[in-house]
Amino acid sequence: MAAASGESAPAFTAQESEKLVDGVLPQYTLLYGLPDQQVSARQKKDIWRAINNDVRTLGAHQRRGTHCRKRWEDIRRCSKTTAEAQLEMASQRGGVPVAP
Repeated sequence: MAAASGESAPAFTAQESEKLVDGVLPQYTLLYGLPDQQVSARQKKDIWRAINNDVRTLGAHQRRGTHCRKRWEDIRRCSKTTAEAQLEMASQRGGVPVAP
């Protein structure tokens, strides 16, 4: 069941996060691409609804589409921050970052 108003939703499990990423990546261009590649707000909402339904099939928690969208933004932001930190460390050492 989704968290009540004012409560935090339970943390995403690793499986839920993986399912979320697997759902977003094929739709990335439609959701975040160049303006001429993007779709309408309604179509984006439908895409997020479909991704949310896939995540919900894992049965861990009954998430809302907004939870999935926020978790995706968190993953995306953390990935950018990590990549930027690796580039900064590499430039200080005079090298190129090595992928983990």
